[in-house]
Amino acid sequence: MKKWAAHQLRDKHLLDADAVNAELASHQSSMTTLDRSQIPVTSITHSNLAPYALHRIYTVTLTPASSPGENGEQGLADTLTPADQFQCATYQNYGGGWRALYSSTLSGFKGGDLYIEFQGCGYVNPTCHQTYNNAYPPNPKFISLRIVVAGITIAEIMGGVSGGCEGFRLMGNAQLPPGDHGVELQWKGTSPGQDDPIVEATASAHIMQYHVWSAKMIAIGRWR
Repeated sequence: MKKWAAHQLRDKHLLDADAVNAELASHQSSMTTLDRSQIPVTSITHSNLAPYALHRIYTVTLTPASSPGENGEQGLADTLTPADQFQCATYQNYGGGWRALYSSTLSGFKGGDLYIEFQGCGYVNPTCHQTYNNAYPPNPKFISLRIVVAGITIAEIMGGVSGGCEGFRLMGNAQLPPGDHGVELQWKGTSPGQDDPIVEATASAHIMQYHVWSAKMIAIGRWR
């Protein structure tokens, strides 16, 4: 006798939904795909599986070979900074807002769970928290980071880098449908204030503000 037939009938011959769920769950895997718990342990080996049949791993290292450590991917390598400073984001080439450090596509995603991790190093100029004149309030500087997949923010940290050189690590996971999903690793610095130091007076050089380098990404899609 089916499990749902063993329960007491309700008005208009309707059944309790929870009574049906248990029976449905036990057969759902065989309706949609082959569940590994329902086949002999040694009946399937790696030689029987097509590439990416169970999962797929995507990795990338974002440091360019042409300028190790620099954030050339951002298009914000300011060459007019002093010789003892990073060639990075300054308030002459960056005015605030989210900026993509890296964009790519997770191709061949078959639907299921996605785990993604973004890590690297960031720099915020600690001397620029204070404004030129005491009449103006300080403008604390931070770098925020986030991972966006298929237009959805998977993970985000506000103020992940707050002063000097610091490491960061951001991770998250989501359930995604089959398809090729775009991924962006993004960063955002504090917007300039009305009295921020942006030029080194003695050399008329641009003062470094934000720098992200040595970043890496790993994403793991699992669908079995």
